[in-house]
Amino acid sequence: MLPGAFLRQAPALDPSDRAIVEHLQEDGRRSFARIARATGLTEKTVRSRMRHLLDSEVIQIAAVTDPRALGYHSSALLGLVLDPAAPASQTARKLLSVAVIDYVVVATGRYGLFAEVICRDRRELQDVIENRIGAIGGIRTIESFPYLSLYYQLANFGAARRKSLQEAGVVPRTLARTDRDIVKALSENGRMPLQAVADRLGISESQVRNRFNGMAEDGVVSVIAIVNPMSLGYGTVAWVAVRVGNGVPARDVADGLSSLSHVTYVAICAGRFDIFSEIACRDEAELLAIVDNDIRPLDGVMSIEVSIYQHLHYKRLTPTARP
Repeated sequence: MLPGAFLRQAPALDPSDRAIVEHLQEDGRRSFARIARATGLTEKTVRSRMRHLLDSEVIQIAAVTDPRALGYHSSALLGLVLDPAAPASQTARKLLSVAVIDYVVVATGRYGLFAEVICRDRRELQDVIENRIGAIGGIRTIESFPYLSLYYQLANFGAARRKSLQEAGVVPRTLARTDRDIVKALSENGRMPLQAVADRLGISESQVRNRFNGMAEDGVVSVIAIVNPMSLGYGTVAWVAVRVGNGVPARDVADGLSSLSHVTYVAICAGRFDIFSEIACRDEAELLAIVDNDIRPLDGVMSIEVSIYQHLHYKRLTPTARP
């Protein structure tokens, strides 16, 4: 993996910065002029504030897609049980140094920490768990939930709140080689001019534009501002682990979860739980309402376990060093 900084959690974004980020969450390639017209700011101010948000690592603008398009074919969520004598924040900092970890959560509940590991293959995944994470002090046990399908992801938190059946996040899809190369370029810099992408790939700008627009319309890729949801006022974010009842396809339950408001991530897993789903809420009351009114009644949900985030660190995926 190429170097990538973890996003900083901003204690509070002022209204102007929040408005700019919300526009970039809808479309990371939206022009400065259009954002300026919508927010009442000058184009110069929008440009300056966006540059500050990028430089201070509050946001990154990149392509969000199926990790396989970037060369990662084996992923897992790890639930870590910690030694009570070792502070969770200290152990989390050690995990952040492992290059293939893109997501670390200090949480309540059974697991003091969660870490998402995105690897090129199962061999690398096993090696990282045994030799990198297993060697970190303060961890009592590691429970691995390998992804059978990263079923759904939606990094636009505003869209997650108002989600309807017509709104979609990114879904896994097999891509042609040229499409993968376009996605890789935009994962490094989501605002890279399409002519620059074309020059890199040795094809025409119109080909790049048509292919990118087609992937975006099909829900295969989205170029947006990636931001820690807690920076946008989502004070209660949680993993909801789901066990699916006998005789019910996990994909059916995953479909139901993906359609719910506030759900931003759904992974079908192997292990103790069948599905992990991330939910971004304003407060505990909102989380409780979604869990009780929307998730528990879903057909096929046998039991759930909720782990609330205390702190969240994550970074964008970058292409693997080898194809």
